[in-house]
Amino acid sequence: MKRYPENIFTLPYDHGKTNNNVGFHSISLEKELVLLFIGVWVLCMGILSAEDSAERNRVQVDKGIVMPRRHVMEAIEAAMKFLKKADGNYIPGKIDGELAGYFTRAHVNEDGSRAEKQLAFPARQHAYFIFTFLRYHAYAGEKEWLLRARDLAEWNLAHSTPPDAFYPHLPYSTFSNGKPGGSQDKDSIEPDKSAFLGSAYLALNEATSDTRYLDAAKAIADTLVRRQNKDGSWHFRVAPEDGAIRQEFGGAPVFFVQFFEDMIRHVDNPSYRQAHDRALKLMLERNIGKNLWGTYHEDIRDKPQDYLSAEPMSFTAIYLFRHAKAHPEYLEMGRRILRSMEERLVHTEGHPAAPAPAVSEQAGFEHMMPGHTARYCLALAEFYKVTGEEQTKKKAISGINALTYMQSETGLFRTFFQLRNEKRPRQKRPNWYSQHLYTVCHVLEAMPILPAN
Repeated sequence: MKRYPENIFTLPYDHGKTNNNVGFHSISLEKELVLLFIGVWVLCMGILSAEDSAERNRVQVDKGIVMPRRHVMEAIEAAMKFLKKADGNYIPGKIDGELAGYFTRAHVNEDGSRAEKQLAFPARQHAYFIFTFLRYHAYAGEKEWLLRARDLAEWNLAHSTPPDAFYPHLPYSTFSNGKPGGSQDKDSIEPDKSAFLGSAYLALNEATSDTRYLDAAKAIADTLVRRQNKDGSWHFRVAPEDGAIRQEFGGAPVFFVQFFEDMIRHVDNPSYRQAHDRALKLMLERNIGKNLWGTYHEDIRDKPQDYLSAEPMSFTAIYLFRHAKAHPEYLEMGRRILRSMEERLVHTEGHPAAPAPAVSEQAGFEHMMPGHTARYCLALAEFYKVTGEEQTKKKAISGINALTYMQSETGLFRTFFQLRNEKRPRQKRPNWYSQHLYTVCHVLEAMPILPAN
C-alpha cells in the first residue's frame, strides 16, 4: 500500500514524533490520511482519462490550472520503475558487487540502460538521491528505497577525502572514470556540496538511528568550521589535499546555513552556531541583498558574480519561506528571488505545457527542465503555505501538472524539455539521473502543501 508523505522538508523522520523547528532536509509520514489525501489530490488535479491519446497530449486549462497528461502519482511511480532499469546485478543493501548506474554515472539512456560515460557528481547528486529515496520509501513503504539511500551514503563514506587532507572527510563533488575529480572541478572539491550531503547523512541518521551517519555529518561540520572565511563564506572550489583555492566565488550558501541548523538539532556546539550565523548573514547580504549567485554546477567554468542559476535560487527561496513565520522579513526576500527568476528563468509560453511555468537551468543555458521546474513549484507551494495566495497555488499546481508533459512513455522525466527559442528541435541531447530524481523528490514534498480546494 502506498503511503502519502507529510511535508518532508518540515517534519523529521522521527518515528512518529513531531518537530516543526527543523530544516528542509528532514523526513516524516502522515499515516492516517494516506489514501484519502491521494484520492483528493487526484480528484483536485482534474486527472484526464485515457480515452483518447490525442486528447491526452493537448494542454487543457480548467479554472486557471493546467491539467496533467496522466495522474501525477502514476507519473512518479513510473519514474521510480524506470530508475531500476540500469540496476544490472545491483542488489539494494549490497555494495560489494555491481552497482546501479546512478552511483558512477550522471547520465542515463532514454531506454533506461546505463550510459557509457563514467562521470558523476556525488556530493550534490547523491545527496539529492538519498533524499528522494527516503521520501519515496515514506510514500511506498518499500524497504528497498531505504536500502538504496543507505548504499549511496556508504559509497560516499568510502570515497571521501583522506583524514590527513587539508579538507578531510568531505565527499568529492566530481568523480570520473573511477577516480575523484574531473569536469570543471578538475582537481578540486566544492565545500557547499559537502554541506548538502551532510544534511543527507543527518536525514539517514534520523531514518535509521544509525549513529555512523551522525558521525559522518559531524566530521563534515568540523572541517567546514575550520575552513570558513571571516566574512562567513567558503571558497567555491578548493584542492582538498593542500587547500589551494581554484575558484573563490560561487556555490549555494543556503546549503551551509541549512546544514548547520540541522547539526545544531543533534549537537549543540557553539562553533556550529557561529558558523551558521556567519553563513546566514552572508547569504542574506550576497544572494538577497545584492542578487549575486555566480557559478553553481560542477561542470560549469567560472561565471560572473551576477550569473543566475535556478537551483540555488529556488532552494534559498524555499528556506526563506519556511522561516518566514519567525522572520516575517524573509517573505519579501523570498519573493524578490522568485521575481528575479521569473524575469529570466521561468517561462509560461514557448513550450508544450504552456501556460504552466517551465524553468530554465541557468541564465547561459536556457533549457527548461523538469527538476528545476519542480523545485520552483515547491518554492511557490511554500509561499502559498505562508500567504494563502490563490494565484500562487494555481501556478504551483499547474507547474506540477506540467511535469507530466516532460515524461516519456518509458517513465523518464526527460532532462531537456524545451530550449528557449529552440532552433534545432530534433537535436538529440543526453538525459540526467539528476533531473529525473529531482522531479520525484520535489513533487513528493510539494503535494501535501497544496489543498484540495
